[in-house]
Amino acid sequence: MDAQKILNKANEIEAARQAARTDAIGPLAKVLAERKRLEAALAEMEAPYRRAYAKAEAAGWSSAELTQLGAEVPVSPRRARGKRTVAGRSTSQAEVPSQSPVNT
Repeated sequence: MDAQKILNKANEIEAARQAARTDAIGPLAKVLAERKRLEAALAEMEAPYRRAYAKAEAAGWSSAELTQLGAEVPVSPRRARGKRTVAGRSTSQAEVPSQSPVNT
């Protein structure tokens, strides 16, 4: 077998391998896109759910009663944390203590 035939055979093998990989990723891509869509839809419902749950509690429903109806205690919204400061200095910068020279 000459070099060109070997290279052609290698290209055929690689093309078949790549085709199999592409075929295998298709179903994952579809499911992943649907999952992202559903996660976004669920995220959009969090605030209205928290408000409705709070309104039900304000009307006299207990958490236990709402749980019996299938409602879950709403998760508190995640808030972006501001940078904490120590004595007016930002802690975002790494503070390195001064060091004395070794073996002086």
